[in-house]
Amino acid sequence: MMRIIIDGNKVPVNVRASREVLVALKSMARTLHWRIRYDAAKEIVYLSSPAYSSDDVPSDPLELLVPESSRLDGKIICLDAGHGGSDPGAIGPSGTFEKDNNLAIALSLKEKLENHGATVVMTRDTDSDVWGSSASASEELGARVEIANDSDADIFVSIHNDSFTSSTASGTTTFHNGDSESIKLAGHIQNKLVEELCTKDRGVRFASFYVIRYTSMPAVLVETAFISNPEEELLLASADGRSKAAQSIFSGILKYFRV
Repeated sequence: MMRIIIDGNKVPVNVRASREVLVALKSMARTLHWRIRYDAAKEIVYLSSPAYSSDDVPSDPLELLVPESSRLDGKIICLDAGHGGSDPGAIGPSGTFEKDNNLAIALSLKEKLENHGATVVMTRDTDSDVWGSSASASEELGARVEIANDSDADIFVSIHNDSFTSSTASGTTTFHNGDSESIKLAGHIQNKLVEELCTKDRGVRFASFYVIRYTSMPAVLVETAFISNPEEELLLASADGRSKAAQSIFSGILKYFRV
């Protein structure tokens, strides 16, 4: 149950945390010009009038974040930022790392999904190995699959950069594992990526990549663009390019869920 504390005084009724309650509290605080903070770990909402000051309120509580919409309420989405930690993935001509691009896109996408009510599970949310630095390839990939399957996610999206020996190779590809739902999800994401990034459409393709072969939900692997292509490397390393990639995948997910 969520507790509400106003100017240091506990409201004598505990309420169940819900989007509706949080929206109402935030609206009230805005009207009264009060501060509002939410300690998610303790499930406490702190409301403070302009004149109130106390050491009882955590010095750095979390801002109260209320979803922009409930379009994805009840959906669990697992995001896999490819590579990470001891594995940089592909390296671009100017020395940028695929692992950094993947994580930046995944974290931006996570925020967008959560802002619309989804529960997001990340296989990694820092520059780290998932299984551990001494893991074999199968152990590392298996750890990612285990996280997805244990989360009971509705869909799984693995984010990568493509690479080739020729620097002229370019474009976007979204891979699926062959089942009809994965094909549908891949199609929606691919269409949105190509439309937003203006990259060459390399299509939706079947592949037997470990992370989409052994996950138990609709699963896709996105090759956003070619890090080995100097122009696309710049796109992948830029804040604008990463944001557009995240927005595209987000729009494709909305299309898949028909919301």
